[in-house]
Amino acid sequence: MSAPTSTTLNIYDIKKLRELNILLAEDNLLNVKLISILFSLYGLKLETAMNGAEAVEKIKTNSFDIVLMDIEMPVLNGYQATSVIRQQLNNNIPIIAMTAGTMPGEKEKCLQAGMNDYITKPINEDHLLAAIYNLTYNNKPAFEKKGITIPPVLLTVTEKVCKLDYLVTITRGNKKMMNNIIDIFMEVTPAELLALDAAIQKTEYTIIRDICHKIKSSFSLLGIVALEPVFAEMEHLGTIASGIEKIKLLSGRINNLFTQSIEEMKQPL
Repeated sequence: MSAPTSTTLNIYDIKKLRELNILLAEDNLLNVKLISILFSLYGLKLETAMNGAEAVEKIKTNSFDIVLMDIEMPVLNGYQATSVIRQQLNNNIPIIAMTAGTMPGEKEKCLQAGMNDYITKPINEDHLLAAIYNLTYNNKPAFEKKGITIPPVLLTVTEKVCKLDYLVTITRGNKKMMNNIIDIFMEVTPAELLALDAAIQKTEYTIIRDICHKIKSSFSLLGIVALEPVFAEMEHLGTIASGIEKIKLLSGRINNLFTQSIEEMKQPL
């Protein structure tokens, strides 16, 4: 498959992006696979770290041009890892925050923590590539100079739970790549939902919030958009002492839609 070329506002140069050594710090295997596939289509170099501490160690011993930093990770989260990179390593490498969060003020929090730019998941590929290009070659946050905003991929409404428009777009309709991502989702998500159920039974609010934040981007990637407000509500309820009863009700909605989505994903693409 030939590498795609950008026609969106001519805001990045793929040939120059291919010269970069890029580090991705991300613990969600689906997101790792997605970005790996996207970068392989463009011929970009990518190394991965599964948590913030591993990212810090890789930066100590390797030369990278930019870091794509997830916010919620084990061992060291994105904020903590950025703090170590900036203060202990005294390293000014550009860092782009990547988060499924949509809370007001989150972008400002990332910038105040020492990150250089901020994008949300599921990623828009032009937004991501432009952010990388602008920080490495223009030394500016993506779209800041021209005030450009590229909207996320819109998912069309169907009767199915899984709306695979985004997955089709990001993989260029490559069925092998799509099936690979679906297989990972079907393999790792049941264990994450079991962990969520266990945390709910024990009223462990911190774990509930962390799991919901982590897995909601996986569901969005597969186009299970009906659960986006459910995860957002559970994250919010995880900050309220009396929220556990409603969380239990919402978890039933998650399990039901997950079961339905699995049946859909078993069908040939």
